[in-house]
Amino acid sequence: MIEPTQIIVAGAANVDIIGFPEEKLIMRDANIGSMEIGTGGVGRNIAQNLVLLGFEVYLATLFGDDPLSKYLVKACNEDRINISDSLLIKNQKVSSFIAILDETNDLAVGISAMDIFNEENCLSLVQNILPTREPDYFVMETNLEAPALKKITEKFKGNKFILDTVSGRKALRAKKVLQDLYILKTNQLEAEILSGIKVNEKEDLEKMIRYFLDKGVKKVFITLGKKGVIYGDENQIGFKDSITSKVVNTIGAGDAFVAGLIYADNLELPLDQMALFGMAAAAITVQNKKTVNPEMSIQKIQQILANVPS
Repeated sequence: MIEPTQIIVAGAANVDIIGFPEEKLIMRDANIGSMEIGTGGVGRNIAQNLVLLGFEVYLATLFGDDPLSKYLVKACNEDRINISDSLLIKNQKVSSFIAILDETNDLAVGISAMDIFNEENCLSLVQNILPTREPDYFVMETNLEAPALKKITEKFKGNKFILDTVSGRKALRAKKVLQDLYILKTNQLEAEILSGIKVNEKEDLEKMIRYFLDKGVKKVFITLGKKGVIYGDENQIGFKDSITSKVVNTIGAGDAFVAGLIYADNLELPLDQMALFGMAAAAITVQNKKTVNPEMSIQKIQQILANVPS
């Protein structure tokens, strides 16, 4: 059991439409397959995973006034995610994401339609978050515009800020808040863009870790897909191999990784154990067609870790 821990997550909530081909994906053709429609968005996925792991979570996001936004609001309530800090924007459509997976159930191509998350709306969202909240962790992600990220670190100065860089193009939005971060979670592509360091060998990954530490980040985790994760703080840089899992859908794995990191950090576990908790949470997520596996739990994480070689 964990002590009651309050977390604010500021980021996107989407309606996701995910296509699964029956056979090898053929580009520029109509592929036979199946569709999964459900809730998503990096912020919402992180929030839902955290709720399933036993945390008290407040999601600060943006909803439109269309029918799909009402569907998202209803889903958040059903999933016990507190959305009292969120905003409803009139005459705006819900944020949405369409993804086509390949035959290995990995993302082949995706389109994000997130006009609602413009700079003005994002700043209004930050303004709406209650200043009296004193969260144990404050999670941000780069679907929020850069000025909003900066405003969060100013408004809630002194909090443990955790940031997920989301995508290569959006990762650059994190540049001006690196010095405020307690934990940075990114992947190799996003880290390359954010740091300006191209990875040609393992030493380049270590160089990227040092880059972010020098910028003021306290703990850095760079996920490497099937190659595992490299991590570091002021005392060490380490590496863990990936955890093998049956892959049904890779979308949402990184969001679960963040939730696993937070759970382990809340237990004051060392960096290597944090990395394992993150990968175990991701391994649970990819086993389900949904972007958040409803069976996520600390018990399932512990079951996976019990079978990981020390």
